[in-house]
Amino acid sequence: MKKTLTALAVLGACMSNASAQSAVTLYGIIDAGVTRVNNDGGNNRTTIEAGQMQVSRWGLRGEEDLGGGLKARVNLEGTLSNDTGTAGVPTGTPSSTALFDREATVGLAGDFGAVTLGRQNILGINSVGMADPMGLAFAATSPNVLFSAMNSAAVYGAYGANNGGSALRQSNSIKYVSPYWHNFGIGLMRAFGEQPGSTQKNKYEGVSAFYHTGPFGASAVYARLKNITASEELKSWAFGARYTGTRFSLRSTYSTNELETTGRRISVFGVGIDVPVAPAVTLTGAVYNTRHTGDARDDSQQFIAIAKYAFSKRTSGYASIGHARTDTVVTATQINLAQGFVAIGSDSANRITTGVIHYF
Repeated sequence: MKKTLTALAVLGACMSNASAQSAVTLYGIIDAGVTRVNNDGGNNRTTIEAGQMQVSRWGLRGEEDLGGGLKARVNLEGTLSNDTGTAGVPTGTPSSTALFDREATVGLAGDFGAVTLGRQNILGINSVGMADPMGLAFAATSPNVLFSAMNSAAVYGAYGANNGGSALRQSNSIKYVSPYWHNFGIGLMRAFGEQPGSTQKNKYEGVSAFYHTGPFGASAVYARLKNITASEELKSWAFGARYTGTRFSLRSTYSTNELETTGRRISVFGVGIDVPVAPAVTLTGAVYNTRHTGDARDDSQQFIAIAKYAFSKRTSGYASIGHARTDTVVTATQINLAQGFVAIGSDSANRITTGVIHYF
């Protein structure tokens, strides 16, 4: 009995020592709202939808101090569809649901910056995403998420290391993000298509620069992606800037991506403002213009107003009203510049949403 107790004590001491050297944090966001969309073509719907203000997610984040300022880091993060209770989304070809579709990385960090390997966001989300006019709300219909960050699988799925999935996140990738040097930093990223015969097939290459000082921040990113045969190249540029003041905050972004073979160009300009009108209440207004030129021509605009009430640091309620329109009636064969908002057979729609978001 004494030997057993001694062994348990030793085991407990070892476990305590291990836990003191490393830590794992469970975190996430649960967001759900009631949405009513009225399309002018009569395609109206009322839904309970997850991830309105922020995409619902859960994750595990770990860090170990290796000494000398060096740290090991891991991050696993997956999408939660809390309206249906499912987890993860399909990625790649053949399509399979990935539990940690948002991020699955391991890396090292120190005075030199951070290097991570695995599946992770492209550089645009890490840099220009901070200036999105409505703070990356309504990701399923946001022009910045769908087109600036290339999250539309139908439009961008053939390019980059996912081969059929969204180009917003790249598998088989390595990323470097520098520390700030005099308020300035850079990011570098390469994703490998892992196709035989060429390192160019399904590749992603990106470089970003960012600057932050006081209330002002700005960033820019450039990326190149190729298809599975390396015969087509997609180029992307994006810029963002924000000002955060005590009375209001301003954010603006511009992006464009171009497919060399067809000349297709999709550009997005957005501007937004946040105004705190009471200690717990913030009003947000955002406007986007999305333009398709080159192989076709179409314009789309979105106008969104959001009111948020903070019940606590972790829980908020929100209400939003939005309007979207396109130059032409949307058809099944064209690129819909207001995906998830304006339905096929319509050229405009109105949306009302109210919901709750909780961070843990």
